[in-house]
Amino acid sequence: MKSALLIPIYEPTAKVLPFLSQFKEGEFDFFLVVDDGSGEEFAPIFNDIASQTVFSVLSYPHNQGKGRALKEGIKKLLEEHNDLDFIVTADGDGQHAKEDIIRVKEKASETPNTLILGSRVFENAPKKSQTGNYWVAKYYHIATHHHLNDTQTGLRAIPSCLFEEALVCHGERFEYEMNFLKDAAFLSPIEELPIQTIYEDDNKGTHYRAFKDSMRIMAPSWSYLLSGILAAIVLFVSYLLLLVAKPQIDLWPVTLAVDAFVAILLYLFRNYVVYHHEGFHPISLLKGTALFAVTSLLKFSFLALIFYSGASFSPLGATWIIFGFTALIGIFKFFFAFAWIYHPTASGK
Repeated sequence: MKSALLIPIYEPTAKVLPFLSQFKEGEFDFFLVVDDGSGEEFAPIFNDIASQTVFSVLSYPHNQGKGRALKEGIKKLLEEHNDLDFIVTADGDGQHAKEDIIRVKEKASETPNTLILGSRVFENAPKKSQTGNYWVAKYYHIATHHHLNDTQTGLRAIPSCLFEEALVCHGERFEYEMNFLKDAAFLSPIEELPIQTIYEDDNKGTHYRAFKDSMRIMAPSWSYLLSGILAAIVLFVSYLLLLVAKPQIDLWPVTLAVDAFVAILLYLFRNYVVYHHEGFHPISLLKGTALFAVTSLLKFSFLALIFYSGASFSPLGATWIIFGFTALIGIFKFFFAFAWIYHPTASGK
């Protein structure tokens, strides 16, 4: 099986050259280092990498982030070698031992069409790394219903069936790796291979910022959650205003119209802003319409039982009843809609 080793590097230390010099011809078919806009100060190191190791070097002038570096590297490899079976990515900051990189390659050769992750144990890791991985792993589990011990590992063997996703996946910096993992969970099997946990100088050389980059990684979920909360507020205020302004108004067409309007805005926001889908997606639109129809039927069946029971309600009381059941249905849709509607594989991406 044909393989390549891809290592993105930003502002390398003196330890990078000895590390890369360990690799020999034949261990991979192709080797590529991406200089993620480190600048003229680091140009001599990259010149030495190109002349003294088996690695070719792809450089560009300005730092664009690890996600962009990975995408540019994968694009370059596929343009020159379109028959690759998998690409192994690794970090250039000393966190991955050569023997572990080779083990990930061998595992990928044994299990084609499977994403292989070099998984670290965080018990003895720096606090910053433990904290970041803990919260991001929790987020990943909620988003995909899959559990991974190490969601932030840069040591991965990407099979050819995921090359297209790797190139189009949203994200330019550290969030790219999580976005790719989320998409891969629905596209191929994922296996973790235990590797050494290496942190030199308490991981002071890392460019990962535990809080800021973790928040960036989890931004889609925060946006997804906040959009749901905002929609709930809009619904409540709309119901109350309509019922107070016109107490004799027919509840059913009004609430249905308000629900439909908010549902359309929520769909557009989540589909195109939160998850950055492009173009028209008839499949996700059809699924969203079906989900709205089923939940609306349940909602109005319940409301009919309540309001046609002969009981009378104040506008505020009626609002709370309508909103309360809407909120219960909304909670169900919150967890169901991601995998069924908004995920790229579900939306016809």
